[in-house]
Amino acid sequence: MKIIFKRFLEKDFVRNTLWELIAKLFTLTVQAIYFILITRLLGAENYGSFIGIASLAGIVFPFTSFGSGDLLIQAVVRDKKLFSLYWGNGLVIVIVGSFTLTIILFLLSPIIFAQQINILAILMILQADLIGLAIFVVSAKAFMSFNLLKKSSLLQIFGSASKLIAAFILAIAFPKPTLVHWAVLYLVSATLTAIIGVIVVSQLLGKPRPFAAKIPANLREGFYFSIGESASNINANIDKTMLASMASLEATGIYGAAYRFIEVGSVPIYAILAASYPKFFEYGASGIQKSLILVKRLLPIVVIYGIVAYCGFIFFAPYIPYVLGNEYVEAISALKWLAFVPLIGALQLLFADTLTGAGFQKSRSIIQVSTAATNALLNFWLIPKYSWLGATWATLASESFRVICLLLVILFVYEQQKKQV
Repeated sequence: MKIIFKRFLEKDFVRNTLWELIAKLFTLTVQAIYFILITRLLGAENYGSFIGIASLAGIVFPFTSFGSGDLLIQAVVRDKKLFSLYWGNGLVIVIVGSFTLTIILFLLSPIIFAQQINILAILMILQADLIGLAIFVVSAKAFMSFNLLKKSSLLQIFGSASKLIAAFILAIAFPKPTLVHWAVLYLVSATLTAIIGVIVVSQLLGKPRPFAAKIPANLREGFYFSIGESASNINANIDKTMLASMASLEATGIYGAAYRFIEVGSVPIYAILAASYPKFFEYGASGIQKSLILVKRLLPIVVIYGIVAYCGFIFFAPYIPYVLGNEYVEAISALKWLAFVPLIGALQLLFADTLTGAGFQKSRSIIQVSTAATNALLNFWLIPKYSWLGATWATLASESFRVICLLLVILFVYEQQKKQV
């Protein structure tokens, strides 16, 4: 039995999944503590402001890197000698892209946020969630390109821990914390994790050696990755940004709190899918038929987890005011409405990675852009009438639409490739 168990653990996929799961579970615990601290310390209105700014950054975040992290994985999985070039070009693209987007969003923020939010807080949160996070993410993907998910996971753990430390400092150092206080600590945390990520990757895997002539090709190739990821982020963030702009900051805080529980509850299943991501490129190289073998293995896990998560959220929802305070009573209903999102989100990620791994990133991106546009239109229509409830309906409708579209494209491609054999 011990020998069988040892052999089981020696499998790369199992070992990588376990490390990713450990990192995500640690992150889950840290995020839960960090989330409770921040929501209680800032209150619904300030927390709503924070969520509104962070969500705005999340919408454009993929264009900070233009798919550099995914291109790094794709290239290095096939030829490890390409690491220094793609690592160097990735950093150049990320630094230029993130600084540019930070400036643009900062200049547009007075128009986007009609209600009064401290301008300095906006700038610092944008810097943290665009510049700091973009550098950190490409560093984590550098380890993934070598299948070193243990090191990637440890980097993620460090990133989560730094935010928790920042939250504790906010609680201890400031008797009456403001959004600006939190923005300063949040930026310091993001900056430290970004710097350490670059140093560790460069020491362990190789120094960055950018090749300027290759950057235009990287940008062209990474465009569809950025489009797809941005569309996905729009689905996840446009509701909160539009709530902050079109409804009230209190409504944004209530909805944002409920959605944060959903994000935390989705961590374990997303860990499994994240560990599977490089495998989709391996299986997909032989066509989508081979990719479906991996889908069949993962689908039961996704469905079972989604059902368990739904039941867990329905059971937990009434206890939200005891955890976050009486300001968040309405989050009970919001969480119940959103309880199916982990299942829907995991299904769409599974099907989307199937298309990407098989070389159909363009199709994935088209679906994600269409879904994002649908989501934005639904939010524009529903939020003024129904506030956070309208945002909930828009999320459920658009996410379900995306799952159906992805599945239909997979079946179409499967039939086409089957005829060619």
